[in-house]
Amino acid sequence: MPAQPACLLSEAEYLQHERQAEFKSEYLNGEVYAMAGASREHNQISTNLVVSLGAQLLEKPCGVYSSDMKVRTRTDKTNKFSFPMWL
Repeated sequence: MPAQPACLLSEAEYLQHERQAEFKSEYLNGEVYAMAGASREHNQISTNLVVSLGAQLLEKPCGVYSSDMKVRTRTDKTNKFSFPMWL
């Protein structure tokens, strides 16, 4: 028996849903993927990095953001909204 086709969302539908959602999700070419929450340790490391890097960039034309900054990536084959993270 074939698998049920995925219900694809438009960008507008995804962004509307995301504004009201209690949990973060990522969007890739119409499909939505739930994101796992981070541990306390992960959040503390991320905070330390943002503070340290941010202090070094105060007089520079660039900035640093936490993982809560949604980024859009669009190419000929990809339309994606994601929350980049350090590995």
